Amino acid sequence: MISPQGLATAAFAVLILSLPLMMGNRTPMTLTATALYLVIGASVAWISTLWEGSRFHVVRPISVGWWVVIAAISLLTLLQILPVVALARAFGPYPEALWNHPEFNPSTWSPNPGAAARGWAVFMALAVMAWIGGQLTPKFRGTLWLVITVMALFQALYGLVSHAAENPQILGIWDRHSTEFVQGTYSNRNLFAGYVALTWPLVVSVWWIKDVPLLSRLPVELRVAGSVISGAVMGAALMGSASRLGAVAGLIGMLSALILWTRYRGVLKGGVIWPVWLAAFAAFLLATWYGLAPITDRLAMTSSVDSLRFEVWAATLSDIDLKHWLAGVGFGGFEAVFKTVQPGHIGGWWDYAHNDLLQWLLELGLIGALVLMLVLGTLIRHAAVHIERIPLYTGLLALGVVGLGDFSWHMPGTQIVAALFLGVLMQPAPGRKESQVVEPSKRRVKRRRRRKESSG
Repeated sequence: MISPQGLATAAFAVLILSLPLMMGNRTPMTLTATALYLVIGASVAWISTLWEGSRFHVVRPISVGWWVVIAAISLLTLLQILPVVALARAFGPYPEALWNHPEFNPSTWSPNPGAAARGWAVFMALAVMAWIGGQLTPKFRGTLWLVITVMALFQALYGLVSHAAENPQILGIWDRHSTEFVQGTYSNRNLFAGYVALTWPLVVSVWWIKDVPLLSRLPVELRVAGSVISGAVMGAALMGSASRLGAVAGLIGMLSALILWTRYRGVLKGGVIWPVWLAAFAAFLLATWYGLAPITDRLAMTSSVDSLRFEVWAATLSDIDLKHWLAGVGFGGFEAVFKTVQPGHIGGWWDYAHNDLLQWLLELGLIGALVLMLVLGTLIRHAAVHIERIPLYTGLLALGVVGLGDFSWHMPGTQIVAALFLGVLMQPAPGRKESQVVEPSKRRVKRRRRRKESSG
């Protein structure tokens, strides 16, 4: 009999496999379409949890704490998009000259109420998916980890093959910005690198998670080979993207995973440690064979665009009034707000801050900062060392590093994976007390102490 969790897992699998394929043409229209697709998929997943045809594998209702966060973000967004001139004058990021202009009368707190409404819808969809993902049983979670691995490997392989063939198009639909770099089906190599950095540790370790279907039944030799080969392919694709920040973030994520796997080998069973180290070595070996020249050339180069990013951040931090940092300007409001303080020598239209953390804090204000602190606090409170959780922690760490200099957090194909990772990690680890991580050395000390007490 079909269960609510099974229906939700199927809906998630469709989104995981299709959303990255839609990231090849980043325009306002396509981003709106993919955001709508994401919201529809989340709605289907949520409706499926109401299925009463089975009493097994049900999904618990959203908790009070989550409702508080949802209500706070919803109320803030509602106030920001309501056509109330008093709110627009009190909190809107409009210069005084604009108020005096005879043909323009701001009426909403947010300078872009349409983008604020779309951003709110996406946030609600991701929150619902994170909650449902955290409720899934190990069997259904394992299915999602396998699906994510399949799509991640497809992205890496497709990117490598397209690059080698110098294919001028993505999936035969969109023109590639450059044939010199690996970018999968994403519109540019930096966004592709963010996705690969997020999923790389999972692709290496999924072969050793016992609840993953198909893979968990393979002989050890095949799992070792699968872990090594898939890890090498992901590493080569990441280096081939020549994204400096993405490559550094991916290396930070993988090295963190390797350290945790090694440090807690007594908890994770030593048999799974050496294959992941071998996978890391194979990744660097294949990347070297494939060609590290693009990434090394990029590391040695400081372009004008890179220096402009620092100037954009400086202008954002110094020239935007403090009240906007406290109250927020609404989802998608950065683009319009930065235009009011953009220095004359910085050309172009900056639709993103190229720093997701900075943009989040400006658009959501104090409430956004509190939500971020609550998420981090919950992650720390439920921290536990587990073979399944380590790649999720380190993948999110890599994506967090990418977010300090790019806008991967805004890509639906990446958002859904990050939301599921967060949803699982924000729930207590099964079979363990919350926040209880016992190091092997401490465990041995406690055993010796108990032996002495019993002998005495």
